[in-house]
Amino acid sequence: MFHFDRIQQKIFVIMGILILILSGILIFREYNYRGRLSADLSGTSPQIWENPGIVPSNKPAEEQPGKQVRSGETERQIIKVYITGKVKNPGVITMYEGDRVDDAIKLAGGALPDADLSRINLAMKVQDEDMYYVPGIGEEIPDEILLPGSQQSAGSKVNINKADQAQLETLPGIGPAKAQKIIEYREKHGGFKTIEEIMNVSGIGEKTYEALKDQIDIR
Repeated sequence: MFHFDRIQQKIFVIMGILILILSGILIFREYNYRGRLSADLSGTSPQIWENPGIVPSNKPAEEQPGKQVRSGETERQIIKVYITGKVKNPGVITMYEGDRVDDAIKLAGGALPDADLSRINLAMKVQDEDMYYVPGIGEEIPDEILLPGSQQSAGSKVNINKADQAQLETLPGIGPAKAQKIIEYREKHGGFKTIEEIMNVSGIGEKTYEALKDQIDIR
């Protein structure tokens, strides 16, 4: 038989108590962990991916890299215009219907340093097959050359198939309402075939025609 003195007996008792305490702590932690894990799993619904191996992105389509989003786009007719004068690369350029004179100048490489842009209307819409001239500072422009957006020069005529509303309003007897009717008529009928056809426009009779016939053409 083993005999232990009082000190040894106390040591064994203390060690036993410590072992019991540590065992209780470990059991409590294990029980608590299992309880929390069970609660988490019960409140979570699994995510199903139809294509395994591809993680779905939370970003909307328009924010995903490499994806192009097309919205609000409309098809526009391609046209060709001739731009010359004080531009870096004069010549025939391809544009879209509805583009402006300012766009044409940029496509021609930009204006030269001695160009006088104050004499032309940069906001004017370009027309298919038209010529646009960018004048120089102090340059005298021949009568046959019409600057973009300027009033008609003496001896020049208004092309009623291509003129915008402002140009049409320079004609005698043509105000905003009649100018708009001329534009609507040519769009509906594919343009004027003769200058006399302008009398088919509502509000334009023989008297008005006689006053403007020498100032219009259909080129």
